[in-house]
Amino acid sequence: MTLRRVLLAAIAFLVAVCGVIAAAWAHDYLVSSNPTANGTVSAAPKTVTLTFNDIVLSKPAAPQVTVKGPNGRYYETGCGTVSDRVVTTPVALGPAGKYTVTWRIVSADGHPVSDSISFSYQGKATGATGAAAAKQCAATAASTEKSSGGGVPTAAIVALAIIVVVGVGGAAAILLTRGRDRQPDDVDDLDDDEE
Repeated sequence: MTLRRVLLAAIAFLVAVCGVIAAAWAHDYLVSSNPTANGTVSAAPKTVTLTFNDIVLSKPAAPQVTVKGPNGRYYETGCGTVSDRVVTTPVALGPAGKYTVTWRIVSADGHPVSDSISFSYQGKATGATGAAAAKQCAATAASTEKSSGGGVPTAAIVALAIIVVVGVGGAAAILLTRGRDRQPDDVDDLDDDEE
């Protein structure tokens, strides 16, 4: 094996490691919503729909979606449901003003992510009074991560460390073996020259 092949193999290995790292940071993120983020609606929606870039898991925790109104009360009327990349939550808006939608979902990579958006409701006040506290649908997952922050799961770090150690060790073994294989040939050549 030539030095050039060893270098090409090392480069291929580093590209593969970079792919593992990129995949570990690939948490779901919001791609669209209805009502739209920072948008204004004049008719009170019956649901809030959040669409993510990848599938949303319903385990180990169901999606948690809250809709907080301008008066500090909560207007989600049921638990969020998941259909592939879409989370839908029933709502009954109250007074006109700014509403904040906050979510916590389990990303396709198994990590919980959370964030929020807001929209304005400019229609007539409905009879809905909202609740003093957010609706609790299920126990939430243990760790907290902002969708914009990301993080590498522990299993990915361990797997990456093993890959790096095996890769570096393998490359070192190839180089050492290559050096040993050449040494006897060089000695034989020297002996032939002396005769």
